[in-house]
Amino acid sequence: MKHSQRQFVLAVGWLALVSALAMGTRHVFSQAADRPVDPITVGVGAVDITGEPGPELAGFLSRQQPSTGIKTSLFSRALYLRKGEETLLWLSVDSLGFTPEIVQRVKTILSERLRIEPWRVVVMATHTHSAPSASRLSGCGEYDENYVETILVPGMVKSAEIAKESTEECLMIEASGEVDLSYDRRNKPTKHTEKRVPALGWKRADGSFKAVLIGYTMHPTCFTGGDISAEWPGATADAIRKLFSPETEPFVIQGACGNINYTKRNPPDEEMRQIGRTIAASVAERLKAASPIEPFFAVRSRCIAVGLDVPDPEGLERFVRQQREAYKDNLKAQKACDLWESWAQERLAQGGADHVDAEVAAIVLGHRAFVSAPFETLSWMNLELAKHTTVECFAMGYANGCYDYLPHDAAYDEGGYSPDSAHLWYKNFRCRRGELERLAAHSAPVVELAAKAAGLTAPDAP
Repeated sequence: MKHSQRQFVLAVGWLALVSALAMGTRHVFSQAADRPVDPITVGVGAVDITGEPGPELAGFLSRQQPSTGIKTSLFSRALYLRKGEETLLWLSVDSLGFTPEIVQRVKTILSERLRIEPWRVVVMATHTHSAPSASRLSGCGEYDENYVETILVPGMVKSAEIAKESTEECLMIEASGEVDLSYDRRNKPTKHTEKRVPALGWKRADGSFKAVLIGYTMHPTCFTGGDISAEWPGATADAIRKLFSPETEPFVIQGACGNINYTKRNPPDEEMRQIGRTIAASVAERLKAASPIEPFFAVRSRCIAVGLDVPDPEGLERFVRQQREAYKDNLKAQKACDLWESWAQERLAQGGADHVDAEVAAIVLGHRAFVSAPFETLSWMNLELAKHTTVECFAMGYANGCYDYLPHDAAYDEGGYSPDSAHLWYKNFRCRRGELERLAAHSAPVVELAAKAAGLTAPDAP
C-alpha cells in the first residue's frame, strides 16, 4: 500500500465521533470505517529544575563564577511513547550534559519504577551553556553535587513519572522546516551547518496538540554571563506553547552541533525570544495543516566502541606543555592542565583504556530516524549517516552521556579546538581519527533495525 493511501485525518463532527466510539477506539482516529488507524499512546511531563543561583555554570572557561541570577527557567521534559510492544521514555533536559554515572542511575531508577527496559530510556541534554554543571569538566564549571542530587536527578525522575502517568491516545503528525541562524565556528575549508528543523506533533481526539517535538542543530552558547538560562531551546519551547496552546507540552531536541554556533554572543533577551519564535514558526503551520500519518515507531540501541588516542608518557608531557604555553596567562586553564595531567597519568598507570563504549539509540518516528550518541558530534555525522542508511536521519549529541568532542576526519588535518585540545576540558583522551565516520557506519544497522521494527521499511529491505 502506498504511503498516500495510508494517510488519515481526524474524524470531525459529533455524529462521526459517537459512531467511531461505538466501533472502538481505533475508529476515533479514522477518516472512514474502512480506513482504521492505530493511534499511538503519548505521555508528557515537565519539572522545573532551575534551583537557586549559586552553582557554577558549565561550558565556558572565561566566565565569572558562580551563577548570580536567573534569566529563564530550566526544565526536565519527558516524552513517553507506546505502540504495541514498542515503548520509549525520552528525556530532554536543560543541562550541558551528564556524567555516565548520572545517566546510568536515572536509567536504573526509571527501569525499576516504570517497568521499562533501560535501553528504551534516552537521557538527552539540550546542552545549554548556562545551566549548573552536571558533568565533571575542568575549569569550565565545577560539578555541583548538591544541585545534582537534590534538584536535577529528582526532577528528571519526576518528569518521567508524570509522563508515564499522563498517557492518552493521539494521532501522529510530522513536518519539516528550514532555519538559517548559525555558522560553523571552526571556519575551516570543510565548514558545514545544518538547517533542517524536523518536527512531530501528537493530536488528541478533539484536535488539540498534546505535544510538539522540534529539533534544531545549533550550540546553545549565546550567554556568557552569570545568569541561569535555557538559551534557545528554552525560547523555542516557550514559542511552541504560544503558537499552539498553553496545554501543549514542548519537547525540544538538540542536533549534532559541536561545530555550529549562533551568529553572536550575549544577544538581547528579545532577540533570544525571536530565535525561538523563528525555529518554532518554521514548522508550526505545517504541523497544524498536515494530515495524520501512520504512527511508524520503534527504538533500537547498541553499544559501539569508540577508539581513543592514548598517549605514551612523552606524548602526555608534550600535550600538557603545549596547553600550558597556550594558556599561560589563564589561572583556570593552568589548573585544568594540572587536573588533566594527574588524571591522565593515573589512567596510564592503570593501563589506559583505548576506547569508550558509546550507547547509540535509533528512534524511528514517522518517516525519519533520530540517532543519538554520547558525544559533542560535529554536524558531519548527518552526512556520514546518509551514506549508509535508507532512512532520513537527524543526528543528536549529548544523549546518554557526553564524553568529548567527536570531530570528522578532515578536522584532524585542519586543526583547531575540537581535535587539538577539547579533551583537556572534558578530562578524557582524544577520540581517534576516523571514529566519527566509523560510528556513523556502525550506527546505520541500528537505524535499519529500528526502521524494520517500526514497519517503515519492508522486512527484507537492506
